[in-house]
Amino acid sequence: MPRLMLALFAASAVASADALYVMETGTGDLYAQEWTSDFDFYYVADGWALCSGAPEGAADLRFATLLDPSFRDPGDYAVVHAASPQGAVSAVGIGTPLYQNGDVTVVELSTSPASLPALPGIRLVQPLRETVLREPVDLYMPARDGGMDDFVADIVSIVDETSFQTTIQDMQDYLTRYSSTDGYDTAALYVQDRLDDYGIPAELQYFDMGSYDCENVIGEIQGIEDSTKIVIICGHLDSTSPQATTNAPGADDNASGSAAVVEAARAMSGFYFANTVRFVCFGGEEQGLYGSAYYADQCASADEDIIAVLNFDMILYGPAGDASMWVPYNTSSNGLALAFDAICDTYVPALDVITEYSPGTTYSDHSSFWDQGYPAILGIENAFDANPYYHQTSDILANYMSYFPFGTDCARGAIAAAAYFAEPLGGYGIEDEGSGSVPGSFVITGVGPNPSTGLVTFGVSGSLAGPSYSVYDISGRVALRGNLAGEGTSFSIDVSALPAGVFVLEASSGGSSDTALFTVLR
Repeated sequence: MPRLMLALFAASAVASADALYVMETGTGDLYAQEWTSDFDFYYVADGWALCSGAPEGAADLRFATLLDPSFRDPGDYAVVHAASPQGAVSAVGIGTPLYQNGDVTVVELSTSPASLPALPGIRLVQPLRETVLREPVDLYMPARDGGMDDFVADIVSIVDETSFQTTIQDMQDYLTRYSSTDGYDTAALYVQDRLDDYGIPAELQYFDMGSYDCENVIGEIQGIEDSTKIVIICGHLDSTSPQATTNAPGADDNASGSAAVVEAARAMSGFYFANTVRFVCFGGEEQGLYGSAYYADQCASADEDIIAVLNFDMILYGPAGDASMWVPYNTSSNGLALAFDAICDTYVPALDVITEYSPGTTYSDHSSFWDQGYPAILGIENAFDANPYYHQTSDILANYMSYFPFGTDCARGAIAAAAYFAEPLGGYGIEDEGSGSVPGSFVITGVGPNPSTGLVTFGVSGSLAGPSYSVYDISGRVALRGNLAGEGTSFSIDVSALPAGVFVLEASSGGSSDTALFTVLR
C-alpha cells in the first residue's frame, strides 16, 4: 500500500483539521512522552499505533504516516482483526482499507459493525475509541504469607464441573444470544436470576447500539474493608455465527466465559471480602465491544478504583499438546499478568498458563478497560485459531466434552484470581483458617433484621438449651460474649453497643456450634 509520509503532507497542507496517522514506533516510546499529549490515540500495538492530531503537531515526527487528512469521528473507522487470510477480503466489504499490519487492517467504515453477523475470516470489527496511555501498574503479589490462602483454596474447591457444564448448556439452549435478539435478552435475565439466587444483587445496564438497545448484567459483593477497591471477573454473553439471529449456540464463544462468571458468583457467594468483587456479563461484544466500552467508560467517569479486570473468552478447546490458557497483556497490565500466572500455579497447578506481552490483542472485552488505563487481562484457549467450531453453528458443548477438565480448570484459575485479589476474610459457617464449623444438630438458619441497629434474632434448627455465644469483629477481636437461657427456635442479642461494621457470631449448644455473619448500621 503506498504511504504518504507526513513531511510531504505538511508542506502541502492548508487545512488545520485533525488527520489520522499511524505511528511506527516502539510501544514503550509512547508512554511518559511529552509529544504524545498533542495526539489522541485509538489503537496501540507492539511497534505501531493509530492516532489523530493537527498536522503541524507531528510535522517533525519521521515515524508518522498519514492515513486520512480529513479525520472525522473515530466511529467512522475501525480496526479489523483477521482470523485467516480470507479476513482481508471480508475487510474490503466493511469499508475502505487504509493500512494493514499483520492480521490487522484499518478501514474507513462503509457499514455499521453493530448489525454484522460473523464474516469469513474476521475475528472482530472494532470501532476506533480513544485509549489512555497510562504508566505500568505494579500489581505483582506473591501468595500472602508465602503460601496458600486457605479461603481462596476453599473457594476453588467449591467449583464444580457439572455445575459449570450445566450453565453452558443452559445458555446454549437459547439457540442464539446475538445481541439484538430475544434470545440474548432472555439469557441476560437468566444470568441476573442466577446471581440473585446466590444472594448477589444483580442489575441490567442498558446501552445504545444504534438501531437497538442491549444490556450488560452486573452483580456485586461489596468489600467490607475497602469497598472502593474493585475486582472484576467478566466475559461476554452474546454469540454470533453466519446465521446469527437464529442459530448461534456459542458454547465456547462465549457461554464458557459467562459460565465461569456465574460459577464464580456461586463459589464466592458464601464468603465476604476486603475488596469489592463484581461479576459482569457483557452484551454487544461480537459487534465491537459495545457493552464493555460503555461499562468501562462509566467506571472511568466515576473515577472508580479498579485494581484488576479478569476477562475470559473461549476456554473450552484444549486439544492434546495445546491445552493451555493464553493470557495476553499490555504495558499497564504486566503486573496483573504475572500475578495471575503465579495464582494459577498455586491453586490450579494442572492448568498451563502462557502469558505474553501483546498490546495489539484487543478483540475481547479486556480491551475496553485498556482504553481507560485499567489493568486487565484476557484468558483464552491457546489454540483458538485452530478451533473448527469458532463462530459456527457447531459451537456446541458436545463438541468440547472430550477436552474436559481443561475448561473447568480455566474456570478454576479465573475464580482463584478473582478471589485472591478480592481478599477473602471469611465465610458463612466457616471459622478461622478456612475450616468448617463443628458438625452437629445445632444450625443457625436465619438472621434478622440484617443489617441491624439494635436487636438481632438468630433462627436455629436443633437443640437450643442454654446456648453460649461470642461475637467477633472482622479483625477477629471479641466484641460481645454471653450465655442465653431458655429453649426454642430462635434467640436474640442486643448489638446496640457495637459500632458500625460486619461481625461474626459463633454460637454453640448441645455440643455443636455454628456461625453467622451480620452487619450493624449506625
